This record gives sequence, structure tokens and C-alpha cells, in this order.
Amino acid sequence: MDVNSIIQAVQEASMEGLDSFARSLIQEQLPTDYIETLSDKDKTDVLRACLLVYILTATTIVPRVFQLEAILATLNGHDSIITAGTGCGKTLCLIIPNLLRPDTISVTISPLKRLQITQVNECMKYGISTISINEDTPNDALLWQSICAGKYKHLIVSPEQLSMFNGHLPRLARLRQNT
Repeated sequence: MDVNSIIQAVQEASMEGLDSFARSLIQEQLPTDYIETLSDKDKTDVLRACLLVYILTATTIVPRVFQLEAILATLNGHDSIITAGTGCGKTLCLIIPNLLRPDTISVTISPLKRLQITQVNECMKYGISTISINEDTPNDALLWQSICAGKYKHLIVSPEQLSMFNGHLPRLARLRQNT
């Protein structure tokens, strides 16, 4: 079964099926105390997230509560700030919402170009069309048209691209003002 088939199966599963499958597959790694506090809608999203991560990581990772909280915040239209050390799984928090809601566009503000490259590669690995927008992004009209048209489902943006920087307004900031 390929990645897209796995993602589709998890997206379409009912809460009852997800709950039963997750409990039998993941067992003691599932954060059941946290899951029991959630509404049915959030519980369904969390179970989908747990199953996706578990299956896509070859049964090595089950999301931790802080990751699930960040994923739910994004899915429910809220902003979140995640402060965690290197290798703690912050990138997972931006990938899973895009997999669960493939028709949405998300933005991650990431200050380091090296990190942006890593995040773009990680998202692309799971079929999420992603671009980093920083001072090196070409001023190519076709590229910017595709960004405006929603070709990219995830934008990884340096903070300088969001407002006045070095006396000028970057292209992304101008687009934001015009929408």
C-alpha cells in the first residue's frame, strides 16, 4: 500500500473504526487519557493523526500530547507556537494537518534557511506541495502566480517576508496587503 492510499484510508475511516484500529495497533503508546478529554470531532482528528504517523513512520512513532495539541490547534483554525528542542518532532506538527486537510493552505514561519530546506523536503516526501519563501525566492511572475493560485499547500516563510524589511516591502507582504 503506497503513502497516498494509506492517507486516503485514514482520512475516510469512521471514528469507531479509527478508535478500534488505533487501540489494537498502537495499544499502550496511544495517549488515551488525553484522547478521552476531547470532543468527538477532535478525537477523530487525533486518532487519524496517531494512525497516520504510526503507519507512515513504519510503526516507530506515535505523536506526543504536545504534538497532538498543536495539530488540533491548526485543524481548528488556531495559531500555535511550538517551543521544543532539535529533533523533538516540531515538523510533524506542520505535516499532519496538511495530510488530514489536503484542500487547505498552511503557513509556517521559520527563520533559518537550512531549516526551511529540511522542512520543504520533509513535506514533499509525504506529497505536500511546499515552497520556502525567503529573500532567495525568485521574482518570477509565473512562480508567484502559482503561489497565489494555491498550487503550494504549505508555505514556509522567513519572518522578514511578512512586513517592511530593509526599507522595502517584500513580495509576500505586498500580496498579503492586497488580499
